[in-house]
Amino acid sequence: MPSESSTLDESTDDEASPIANKHLVLSKPMDSNIAVCDNGKCGDADSPTEDVTACLLKLHNNNKAAFDLIQETRNQNKFIHKAVKEGDILSLNRLLNEIEGLSYFFTDMCAQDFLMYRLTSKDTGKTCLMKALLNINGKTPEIVRIILSFTEKHGFLDRFINAAYTEENYKGQTALHIAIERRQNKIVKYLLDKGAKVNVRAQGLFFSPKSRSYGFYFGETPLALAACTNQPDVVKLLMENSETNITIQDSFGNTVLHALVTVTEKDKPHNMFIIDIYDQIIRSCKNKFLEGITNNEGLTPMQLAAKKGKLEMLKYILSREIKDEENKILSRKLTDWAYGPVSSSVYDLKDVDTSSENSILEMLVYNTRIENRHDLLSLEPLHTLLQMKWKKFARNTFLMSFLFYFAFNIIFTLLYYRPRGGEVIYFSLQDLMTLDLSSTRGIFQLIGHVYIIICATCLIIQEGVAIFWLKLSDLRSVVSDAWFHVLFFIQAILVVLSTLTYIAGVQEYLALIVIAMALGWTNMLFYTRGFQSLGIYSVMIQKVILNDVLKFLFVYVLFLFGFGLALASLIEHCTEGEECSSYNSFRTAVVELFKLTIGLGDLEMQQGTKYPTLFLLLLIVYVILTFVLLLNMLIALMSETVDTVSKESENIWRLQRARTILEFEKRITIFCTDKFKLGEKCKFSENDIRLCLRIHNVNWTEWHSQVTCVQEEKEGLSQSKESVCSRIPNTDEVDKTNRKKHTTILVDSEADSFQETAL
Repeated sequence: MPSESSTLDESTDDEASPIANKHLVLSKPMDSNIAVCDNGKCGDADSPTEDVTACLLKLHNNNKAAFDLIQETRNQNKFIHKAVKEGDILSLNRLLNEIEGLSYFFTDMCAQDFLMYRLTSKDTGKTCLMKALLNINGKTPEIVRIILSFTEKHGFLDRFINAAYTEENYKGQTALHIAIERRQNKIVKYLLDKGAKVNVRAQGLFFSPKSRSYGFYFGETPLALAACTNQPDVVKLLMENSETNITIQDSFGNTVLHALVTVTEKDKPHNMFIIDIYDQIIRSCKNKFLEGITNNEGLTPMQLAAKKGKLEMLKYILSREIKDEENKILSRKLTDWAYGPVSSSVYDLKDVDTSSENSILEMLVYNTRIENRHDLLSLEPLHTLLQMKWKKFARNTFLMSFLFYFAFNIIFTLLYYRPRGGEVIYFSLQDLMTLDLSSTRGIFQLIGHVYIIICATCLIIQEGVAIFWLKLSDLRSVVSDAWFHVLFFIQAILVVLSTLTYIAGVQEYLALIVIAMALGWTNMLFYTRGFQSLGIYSVMIQKVILNDVLKFLFVYVLFLFGFGLALASLIEHCTEGEECSSYNSFRTAVVELFKLTIGLGDLEMQQGTKYPTLFLLLLIVYVILTFVLLLNMLIALMSETVDTVSKESENIWRLQRARTILEFEKRITIFCTDKFKLGEKCKFSENDIRLCLRIHNVNWTEWHSQVTCVQEEKEGLSQSKESVCSRIPNTDEVDKTNRKKHTTILVDSEADSFQETAL
């Protein structure tokens, strides 16, 4: 483990990453070989501060000579730490003998306090045992044995071996933590045999980095530390210890399984050992419900893996299949039958489907901070679950929603204007307010007004619930996924306001109607997500607008406003009776500058201005900056965005459709929930009945390769275990293969063989 004086150069945007996203800045080093200088005086960083205890005061009163002798040897702490660091056994024995002799001046309890005082750094709480383990060398095992034997002899072994750091950055860390981190398995076993506590927690800032704090997170317990640093032997040793509480939770409420999920990264070899140790723990743990414990956020390890985008870990948990009866309850997948390349498997839907609290499906669909959520949604059973929801109810609901909204736009449009004789004739306020209910036209107008008011009210409620209640959306979520909902909401508000202003007799109602009408027909793009080709095209348009056009407009408006003000200031103001330039205001100047930007303007606006040369120079600079630079840059950026988005647009479209599916599912009333519920009851083991999703799969490649192996085995072509075609694995080997490759392939016997394949 690095010293506290080191810094971390790695960074990540994930708040729950084990490595913080800024340089590590801690007040005291865990262990340092650099002398600390203060006010020109240098001393050992491990030297304890003087602390006159009650025992020393009592000794001072009773035996002044002994007290003076102890004061003369107050630097023994520093020398002991130096001896254990360098592995100097002779010096260590001599120093221990010296402090042993001094301890005779005290009573029993005070003698132990004195010896503990001399073996410990008072500013950090670091003992000489910790110092020895932080500086591993060939003499360290013997040093550890000598120190523990000394403390055992004087009756404070338990107190000494379980002493913890007191400094806030490493608070709670014991010698057992350090021995595990230094991968000293024999010393770990020796410490456990001597009574080292296994359920201690290192809660310092370095080990439990919370928000705005920096450090490493490997869990706080020795078990979590051993698991996260790939020490399966130590994990086994700790789990076999009767004192170990495997369900212990740290400051975040995380168990050892949560800690393993947290330290999972994109590096595949790293993830392989994490998954293996995770599997080892849940199999060997007597508590088969360890995986169901939730942390402070209410998340199980599987839900945490989904929230943090841990693809391989989530894939392993979702598709885990265990054959032995003892651990079959841990399976989340069960292969029901297989016939040739065809197999049928059932997947546990607990914590996966939307019926569960903090469901993985909702988490992946709504959490825009999960950058690889499209990859996670492609895992089974999530992928098939979404497809089945779409086919069962979302597709028809989507069509009905489209027809409803299309009719709303048509009626809203026809209600306020319609073509007549080749020209568009708008209804006047007087025409609209005077409804002749005796005529067919008046009745239809009334019905139309009532219909659009009802529809607009429904849209306000529906979209308001989708944005603010079902899933509270931050700005990032709104921009990436929910901006159509915002547009629907704004349009509905405008429709209601236009109707109210119309009834109140306000002439400006028409402006609200026009904006609502433009939004209404633009919002029809929302329904392109029901079709893959149109949906992908719509995604590309959205990305170009949000990524490039908005940036261009921001810069362009600055140029337009700045040059517009400058040029308007140079335009001559006319007096009465004089012939004035047509460009005599800021508004007209801005309009002409915009025309120049798109190539439709001219330079005649310089006539009748002060300083025509300066005016012309400003125009030329403006044209270069906007027409030549900004527009061409926009075209280049749009081209690059299209190339980039085209590779991921299908994933974005799938995410949009997934969100639409879940939103439609939320709208299904409670009376129809059971009707559209997916899954079937299945029996995993005795008294273990779950709601599962059945998935059929055809995998010719795996089936063909295994059939070839079986045929070669039968014909005697494979004579050795190291043959080209691997031998058929037994059940235990299948479970191991399933953990590592997430694929199960079984052949019971040559006479009665069957194949089981996973996606």
